[in-house]
Amino acid sequence: MGKILDAFLADQLHVESGTERRTPEHQALCEKSSELQDQLAETLNDKQKAILEELVDAIFDESGLSEQAKFERGFRLGVLITSEIFYAQDIFL
Repeated sequence: MGKILDAFLADQLHVESGTERRTPEHQALCEKSSELQDQLAETLNDKQKAILEELVDAIFDESGLSEQAKFERGFRLGVLITSEIFYAQDIFL
């Protein structure tokens, strides 16, 4: 991946200066997920809790990698669309 995309994905290049706000729907899902995880953890022994924590971490990491790949693909597609538009700009002049 290119240096600019790497910086952007590593949160070293910011698009906005403000913090991203969650939608009410997203916030509700985050709270429900946390609640369910806590409820499940209460019913598990220490070894099972460790496995649950490891599972949640693995899902989080996998999700992050998936989102990174989707972002990169979408960004590259956007650049290709832009280059195609510039290539054909003469038809409008």
